[in-house]
Amino acid sequence: MSPSFQPTPIPWSEFPTECFMYLAVMWMAHLLWCVPYYWVFILTQKGSLGESRRLALFWILLFFVAVIFNGVWSCSVWGRLYDSTDYVCDFSPFWPITQGVIDAPWGNDHGHLLGIKLWQLNLVWLVFAAGTWMTTIWLYRMICRRWSFAPKNSTPSQSLCPT
Repeated sequence: MSPSFQPTPIPWSEFPTECFMYLAVMWMAHLLWCVPYYWVFILTQKGSLGESRRLALFWILLFFVAVIFNGVWSCSVWGRLYDSTDYVCDFSPFWPITQGVIDAPWGNDHGHLLGIKLWQLNLVWLVFAAGTWMTTIWLYRMICRRWSFAPKNSTPSQSLCPT
């Protein structure tokens, strides 16, 4: 009987590395998710540059907040509640962990749930995802309050953020 894969939880000293890995790997996924919606938004807004800038600001903030939340996920959840054998980054604010991620083979091994059920892991994911979206909204609103992003002598509707 071969020894099974035993995860080693990622230490907090690796937090910057985990953030960088998300930044390096997931930027393309965020582009694939966001750019089509962004173009549909631009085309349906009939040239409203201010609104398209606001959406771009929101997507950029969402990406960088997700970078931080992935680092926290990697150091606090992976290897403690579950493991996946080919781990680069499992957290995404767009979809939860699936059984397929956990069961994905890597050589002769595959991941495991570590004392919890998949729905419980997805409740943890929901907390992280909700935190990611709420933090993004909070930062977006805070930036909008601090800077108007409007040219001088412009109307309030020309500012980057809504009032």
